[in-house]
Amino acid sequence: MKKQSVFVVLSLLVFICWASAVSAQQPAKLLMGTTGTASSHYVYSVAIAKAVNELASKYMDITVVSTGGAVDNLERLNRGQVKLGIGTFATFYQAYHGLGKYKKSPRPKLRLLWVHSVNAMNYIVRKDSGIKALKDLNGRKFNGGMRGSATEQLVGQLLETVGIKPDFYRASLSDAVAAVKDNRITGYVKASGGARDLDATTKEIMALTKIRILDWPEEYVKKIKEKFPFILFISFKENQIPGIPAYTTPVQVIGGMCYADSMTEEQTYHFTKAVQEGWKYVAAAFPREKDFNMAENFVKYANFPFHAGTARYLKELGLKLKPEQIAPEMKK
Repeated sequence: MKKQSVFVVLSLLVFICWASAVSAQQPAKLLMGTTGTASSHYVYSVAIAKAVNELASKYMDITVVSTGGAVDNLERLNRGQVKLGIGTFATFYQAYHGLGKYKKSPRPKLRLLWVHSVNAMNYIVRKDSGIKALKDLNGRKFNGGMRGSATEQLVGQLLETVGIKPDFYRASLSDAVAAVKDNRITGYVKASGGARDLDATTKEIMALTKIRILDWPEEYVKKIKEKFPFILFISFKENQIPGIPAYTTPVQVIGGMCYADSMTEEQTYHFTKAVQEGWKYVAAAFPREKDFNMAENFVKYANFPFHAGTARYLKELGLKLKPEQIAPEMKK
């Protein structure tokens, strides 16, 4: 009887060891929070996931999840519902440092994973609305970005800083686009689909009515830079975007983040490497972005720490990281 018991125990131990070994060999299944499916940035996310799933399949299996954008992704990450997510660096920066709405709930565990685009944050109105300048938005129905998104949050902060108070129409991206098309609201704010192109939803509106992209005058830019030094601006020449007059507008840098402990160093190393080496997947969907060097632009625009694995890969490429890009755990 005793021999039987010993045999059972040994068999159980062997099974447990085997199961553990098999489990260790399986790629980690990770959910990635993205944005609304109507956005060009959802397509970016799908392309990124494809690159990682094909080039780093030994380490992880990424599934994209449609969400409300950066702010929603931060909350889902905090609750453990996703392991990584996309959003704007401006939102991540404020969350990491405990600024704005994150003053009472800073996110010191936030780490950057990659940058996938540097976009103009376009303030778009119907041409027949009569709105010709940002100040004309006062009291007018206007969508500041998808409900709960980083864009909505930042647009409110920026317009409040320059003393402009629209009658904000809060809605999902698809509902906001429909409201602009139906002339129920004057316009909306939407990040471009890459630095030199308009978002797919903007092109959809342009198929039905003429639009105007509002310019940020120098006095407004100065006020924003004084209060939010991490906000950058971009200027376009006339017809640099076909058919659009010259204008200046805030830049929205979009990329990905996770927590220091929501992904391992090995996972983030291979994730970032796959994004860099698999950029052809993004370029296939957005040909204008084919010459975008992810790694170089990442180091150029990142304003708080990379995950340790990401930093390791970028250093291997010979890139020099800034002090603010080095995570506390890497300095020990």
